[in-house]
Amino acid sequence: MARTFATAGGLAVLLGWGLTAGAQDAPRPLPTAPALPPVTAPAAGLPIPVPDAVPEEAPARRSGLESHSLPAEIAEDTAAPSARGYGPTAVDDVGFLKTLLSGVPAIANGTIRTFGWLEGGYTGASTGTGPLSVQPRQNLYGNEFIVNQIGLVVQKPLKQDQLDWGFNIRYFAGADAALGQPKGGIDDPPGNERFGQDFRDLYVSAHLPILTDGGVNLKVGRMNSIIGWNGFLAPYRPFYSSDYQFFYSQDGAFTGALAQLVVNDQLDVWSGVTLGANTFFTKRSSNSVCYIGQINYWLTTEKRTRLTASTYLGPDAIFAAPGLNGDFVSMFELRVQQNWSEKFTQVVQSNFGWDTNTAVGTGSWFGVYTVGIYHLNCEWDVLARGEWFRDVRGTRTGTDTDYSEVTLGLNWHPNAWLELRPEIRGDFAGAPAYGNNGTRTDRNQLTGAMSFLIKF
Repeated sequence: MARTFATAGGLAVLLGWGLTAGAQDAPRPLPTAPALPPVTAPAAGLPIPVPDAVPEEAPARRSGLESHSLPAEIAEDTAAPSARGYGPTAVDDVGFLKTLLSGVPAIANGTIRTFGWLEGGYTGASTGTGPLSVQPRQNLYGNEFIVNQIGLVVQKPLKQDQLDWGFNIRYFAGADAALGQPKGGIDDPPGNERFGQDFRDLYVSAHLPILTDGGVNLKVGRMNSIIGWNGFLAPYRPFYSSDYQFFYSQDGAFTGALAQLVVNDQLDVWSGVTLGANTFFTKRSSNSVCYIGQINYWLTTEKRTRLTASTYLGPDAIFAAPGLNGDFVSMFELRVQQNWSEKFTQVVQSNFGWDTNTAVGTGSWFGVYTVGIYHLNCEWDVLARGEWFRDVRGTRTGTDTDYSEVTLGLNWHPNAWLELRPEIRGDFAGAPAYGNNGTRTDRNQLTGAMSFLIKF
């Protein structure tokens, strides 16, 4: 219990460092209204004409979410793309495939959306060449260029003002598809660890206008998780590398059924069942039926502060280190997203949980991180992430120790379809945990990476 309170306290402390940057960043000026026509003096005895007022230009619609995040990916399934004044263009807003296929009526009128991306990169590592131990993920091959993802999406998003049905087909191939290959997947087991294929999403959906004005959204099939701020797919994460919580305390995708109750524009509640960690229409184990749930709440209608609480419960709900899985996982997440201004967003997230009856007893883990994204201008973003993660008894990573990492990065997006994302990252452990090709010889690891992301 004391650790739980300490984690909650850490959330408040980490969130505090964003106050100064948010306060000093001047708000973006509002659009200037066009000048009114000059008033000409009328002839004597006639009333002076008053020109009609020029309506103020409506601000761009904003979801309050950074485009490069898992929450934005989830929102993409049910809402029109949201414009932002700063930051990279959302992958579903680029429009190259829509223009190319404009002869298809359903695509031309927006009933069906299709888009895709290509990501690759090079990572230099102090611990050597080949697959790196523990972290970083997903750029896990030291001193090597890899093609991480080639993605293609065809989806029918749900209309939110009427009874409607939809679907989502999100296919991708590359090194990440091999890394995240689900049990029962189309490439299980992958024949090439550097290039596989997978359906990250393959589900049908429906909107039911019941219970509240916002109604209920349903999804059944293979789908991305709702837990975590960092996405697995390249257009939905800000860095090339991923955090410890993402890879060791969350399940990135599953087969199951989810229901979202949209209480109002500020509050929504998710609840559902899954077949266990990373499955493709099969159960992870004989009894791996799990519960997943989440509550999201924006404090104000301006959508500056978003509070999230999530849970995932059940046998084999989250992967354990080889040979160290138990019989029941309990995982909880707390998250705050703070939009300090149009230019600066900060996220603080904490995951903690335990797995009972493992080979070494009850294994537990807990951690906290903060991510800051500052949009210097319309082409450049500065990124920073700091994290601490504790793996008690080593049931997550294979080594019983504390981990921490600091990552600094840039995102240059000179146009809608291209992003270049360099980063430098330092990882630190309390015991030898880092190495390559299965070895664990180092307590520290330095990586420098450069990735590109092409969206179409």
